[in-house]
Amino acid sequence: MEYIPEIVINGVTLDAVKEAMKAGIEAASQVEGVVGISAGNYGGKLGDYKIFLRELLT
Repeated sequence: MEYIPEIVINGVTLDAVKEAMKAGIEAASQVEGVVGISAGNYGGKLGDYKIFLRELLT
């Protein structure tokens, strides 16, 4: 089965959220069947910050 999971991360600090996102991306990329990793902020409705996935992995 192929799928793209949706994971919501809440955190107390921006750094904590970034750390959790990085760990989640690294873990999800190793799961069989995961065909993509993406993100969205729904027009800012989920918060004021934008975290770019590629920047987390550099």
